[in-house]
Amino acid sequence: MDNEKEDLQRKLDNILAKMQLPAKKDEVTSLEKLTYDANFWGDQKKASETLKRISVLKKEIDDLEMMQLLMEDNDFANAAKLISQYEITLFLSGPYDKGDAVFSIHAGQGGTEAMDWSSMLFRMYTRFIERKGWSYEMVDRVDGEEAGIKSVTIAVHGRFAYGLLKAEAGVHRLVRQSPFNADKLRQTSFSLVEVLPVIEDKEIEVRTEDIEWQFYRAGGHGGQNVNKV
Repeated sequence: MDNEKEDLQRKLDNILAKMQLPAKKDEVTSLEKLTYDANFWGDQKKASETLKRISVLKKEIDDLEMMQLLMEDNDFANAAKLISQYEITLFLSGPYDKGDAVFSIHAGQGGTEAMDWSSMLFRMYTRFIERKGWSYEMVDRVDGEEAGIKSVTIAVHGRFAYGLLKAEAGVHRLVRQSPFNADKLRQTSFSLVEVLPVIEDKEIEVRTEDIEWQFYRAGGHGGQNVNKV
């Protein structure tokens, strides 16, 4: 038991050091002060992004403090579960890993069997999304003529959605005795999974001193001048 506690405490200390709990609390305090400003909602897009950031930070703070509390209460089973989840997220440090994702499945070679395989994959991934507490919305769906799905695209909303789903991208293969084959022969079917990050729009400020104007003058067929900028 002591070895288990020491191991969990070591992992927790590592998480706390990397997640920088005090810095997150300071950031929440600073962002919340902005919301008290009378002009906060003047820029609705920026206000929405600020509130979203506050929500994410508070969730992280609550989880980190919960891990500490569970360790203090010697609830090692639940502490280990939460610590394990956070150890995974520490590896997801890509620029878009924390954001939403666009998830697509396309039936490949295999005809109706491949479309049925795509349908199975779709059910599997949507169940995973629901268990993670994420949400998704249908963007596009084309059903097969006989069964299954030709292609489907969904937008997945949730923290670390892209980071946790991106490894699923690629060709998925199914080998089985096809129920759609009259001879009950073993058949290999393929489906392609694509995962793209949702990139938030960001305003890019172009400074006046970075703009260069160049003027050109060319002669036309009739001898007239053509000004170009």
